[in-house]
Amino acid sequence: MNIVRKLRTGQQRAVLGLWQRCASKDQSKNPPKNPPKDQAKNQPKGQPQNQSKEQSKNQSKDCGQLQASNVCGKSGESSKGTGKPSGKGSDKAKAADKRRKVTMIDGDGVGPELTKAVQEVCCAAKVPIEWDIFHEHRAADSEDVSPQLLESLCGNRIGIAGPIKSHLWADKLRKELNQYAYVSVCKHLEGQESPYGKIDCVIVRDQFEGEYSGIEHRVVPGVMQTIKVSTFEGSTRLAKFVFRYALKEKRKKITVAHKANIMQLTDGNFLEAMHAEADKHVQEVRFEERYLDTVCLNMLMRPAINDVLVSSSMYGDVISTIGGSMMGGIGMCPGYAVSPKGQLYNCQITPRDDMAGKDLVNPTGFLLATVLMLRELELHDHASRIQCAIETLYKDSELRTQDLGGEAKCSEFVHALCELLISQNG
Repeated sequence: MNIVRKLRTGQQRAVLGLWQRCASKDQSKNPPKNPPKDQAKNQPKGQPQNQSKEQSKNQSKDCGQLQASNVCGKSGESSKGTGKPSGKGSDKAKAADKRRKVTMIDGDGVGPELTKAVQEVCCAAKVPIEWDIFHEHRAADSEDVSPQLLESLCGNRIGIAGPIKSHLWADKLRKELNQYAYVSVCKHLEGQESPYGKIDCVIVRDQFEGEYSGIEHRVVPGVMQTIKVSTFEGSTRLAKFVFRYALKEKRKKITVAHKANIMQLTDGNFLEAMHAEADKHVQEVRFEERYLDTVCLNMLMRPAINDVLVSSSMYGDVISTIGGSMMGGIGMCPGYAVSPKGQLYNCQITPRDDMAGKDLVNPTGFLLATVLMLRELELHDHASRIQCAIETLYKDSELRTQDLGGEAKCSEFVHALCELLISQNG
């Protein structure tokens, strides 16, 4: 259904008004570090808040024609190696100098549709980013990681990736970058119905040790064995990260999920490392331990009591799947992998080859991952505006993709989001 039908004139004005108030509130909480000095002076007097539908559509269309070289670039050349400004002393050259370079991996299946949505929305929000886009993430004739991609990820230290089919490739990337933790941010979007109530928790899991160490062998014919690895160094590193995260994000409680009653050595070592770090922050963060099954039950039955949940690899995979599903679908949950070489953002969505190219994928989780990425880049104003626009669409409109029971296409959702952002640009 056309977005103009979805958001009728009266409703659209109400949505835009509510969103603008929300955006202003968010901006006051997260003011830009270097706001333009003459912003108020340069604002034309008497300018209408909302643009005409035709002008808004044209600008959204322009954003849909993004190239890899820059935010709203017209050049068809790759952005790789083109970071130098084109003009001497021009405003465009100065703006280019302030852009942050981010690695973008298209991925497989619906991945290119998701990365295109991110580019369009960032264009509409005028985010100062230069994309280093990789349409192919594999090395030639193998499942290895492309050397050029590794160089880009290590150089930029920030990346965003569409879904990848090959688990072998993902495992190689994880080891190449030493991605030792994965963070899932599960937060209920007001307006999206959920039988589980509101959830607002962060799930941090190890993704380098535990069952995901990948050590397996055949003992004798008919008997196979998996080695669960837990080291003092790995457990301590994850524990330190979790408490740093909780303090930075002003979270009040950390709950560790374990089965140390059964696996006394491996889970016991993980639990011991968490206790050791908790003892250093007794006055700052509340710490508790729970069996895995109890944590899963509390997520479903008492979602409000969860804050930061931490666990080893396989347990965390289960917990994060539950958390994403409670948001409305697994693809709604944004997250990122943490390594000493930077962070890689994505959402828990599969490539879905059956949906590829059909404009059916829900871009919400991937756009929320973009918001997390912008906050890491300290582009707080842009992050708040995009997040507020997403929340406004869910709260004050009926625009939903098919996976959430609606009829909207991915492009329609993105177009509506761009209209909100462009309207605020004025």
